[in-house]
Amino acid sequence: MKRALIVGGGIIGTMHALLAAEKGFAVTHLERDMKPQSASVRNFGLVWVSGRLAGAELDLAIRARELWGSIGSRAEIGFRANGSLTIAQSDDEFTVLQEAAAMADAELRGFHLLDRNQTIALEPALAGNYRGALQCTTDAAVEPALLLAGLRDYLQTFPEYTWVPEFEVLDFYHDESGNHVTDIAGRKYSGDYLAICAGAAHKGFLEDYLEAAPLRKVRLQMAATAPLGAKLGHSVADADSLRYYPAFKDLSLDRLGPQSEIAAQYKMQLLLVQRNDGSMTIGDTHEYAEPFTHEIHEAPYDHLRTVMNNIFGREVPRIERRWDGVYSQSTSEEIYIRREIAPGAHVVTGGGGRGNTLSPAIAEETVQQWSL
Repeated sequence: MKRALIVGGGIIGTMHALLAAEKGFAVTHLERDMKPQSASVRNFGLVWVSGRLAGAELDLAIRARELWGSIGSRAEIGFRANGSLTIAQSDDEFTVLQEAAAMADAELRGFHLLDRNQTIALEPALAGNYRGALQCTTDAAVEPALLLAGLRDYLQTFPEYTWVPEFEVLDFYHDESGNHVTDIAGRKYSGDYLAICAGAAHKGFLEDYLEAAPLRKVRLQMAATAPLGAKLGHSVADADSLRYYPAFKDLSLDRLGPQSEIAAQYKMQLLLVQRNDGSMTIGDTHEYAEPFTHEIHEAPYDHLRTVMNNIFGREVPRIERRWDGVYSQSTSEEIYIRREIAPGAHVVTGGGGRGNTLSPAIAEETVQQWSL
């Protein structure tokens, strides 16, 4: 039986473990912490097909969405095919949404233009002052609090799967017997194939392999509200999100006008997804210049609540928790970074901003190479 060694318990690493196990590999899955604590558990849990760039990236997202639906039927991860609504709060914003609905691949993305009455018919809780919405039926969501543990519970049904927490890789080497990683205590794990999915950990033993890679780290701020008291059937975005997703780069974005001072300062958009307990995960900001501050700033949340109050037509629930996270992002035309560092050994990173969405398809591409 072929042996797959996976480093990283986040969503990219866990999807590599899952796809390899389902292909019949004996999988050893290593994680530096007792349980994952980084970007994969600090995000929205969105499967966001709507914003992906036309061409290879969109194709990968469509494949990933298929895989998410299949995996969600087998693992308890809170998967739901809820779709999304991008809200236009002005006539100019609605004009840009009209352009999006007329894109050549709009049908593939599941785009439908809705006026305000049609939007409220779908989502009665969104009773505020806005012009209409762009619905995307291919978008989906999972529950970050359930996701990784649910996938590992599913993986435990494979007798040749081994989960090893609290193993921080210090070094890697390849020889005629395979690929090997060691930790500071000298413990060693080996596999015929190796995927190192270390997220935003670009230093240490990986530094030499990633020195020339087009990568950057991005820091986000996010929050969770108290329960809404109503059920949302869709995830929600504002029109500022169109500025940050490459699918919309050729639209008349100048019609959106300048962002507010706060939104521009923190490079903000409203993304909102309701959790199973009725609370709402909201965000986000973007910070690109390292070293990142350790502070959680309040001004972005004041802005988000103002936007939400307008969309909901009432005061939205208070914010109960705030947090930040850092992910690794490709800065080139590469959708993500995969580097073969030895025969059968790959570093996979840089999917940040789309890593949750694309993770099963990214893992599938790696495992397919191992299966040749």
